[in-house]
Amino acid sequence: KIEREIISSANENNSISQEKQEQILKALKIWLPRIAGEGGKEIYIFFSGHGLASFSGSDLYLLPQNGNSQLLEDTAISRTELISLIQAVNPKSITMFFDTCYSGQTRDEGMLIEKLKPILIVPDEKEMLLDNFTIFSASEFDQVSGSIEEAQQGIFSYYLMKGLEGEADDNRDKQITNSELIAYLKTKVSKEAFSQNREQDPTLVGEADQVLMRYQ
Repeated sequence: KIEREIISSANENNSISQEKQEQILKALKIWLPRIAGEGGKEIYIFFSGHGLASFSGSDLYLLPQNGNSQLLEDTAISRTELISLIQAVNPKSITMFFDTCYSGQTRDEGMLIEKLKPILIVPDEKEMLLDNFTIFSASEFDQVSGSIEEAQQGIFSYYLMKGLEGEADDNRDKQITNSELIAYLKTKVSKEAFSQNREQDPTLVGEADQVLMRYQ
């Protein structure tokens, strides 16, 4: 039997509010080693909310509910630190879903920081990740991750759930690979974003042929 541990942080539109930085770090530094410290676990992480690049553009941050966009290092979660903490428990595999963007804009195209500079340096996650890491992101680094107003969800989150319910299983073999899911997301998310006069293209970092899930 495969054991799977899940850490999730839902956005402000869901019934579960965004976690605060302290709660996220507690989960990563205390709870995760306690339940997965012996290694060999399959870990899944989902985050939906705001993201920002550092002013130098050298790192990417997840902004918790109490995060301050002008004090990223003190109040937000660095993706580099997040990945490092997960690698420390020696997981069998780690799959991460990020419904966020790093352009500095909110879902309604407001700015998190006035006159925010664009990302100058995008970290090469392929170089820092081990082979057992897979990352699905809602958009390219310079794009806005939009939402579906009627569903009160991010476009990426909405179609991610639809895809994992089986819609992404292109060949109907009762399993979904990373390549099937990203192809489904690129089609559905891009089409919905286009209808809103924007561009949004989900991305995948990881092994395309890996089986993400099986279902009956």
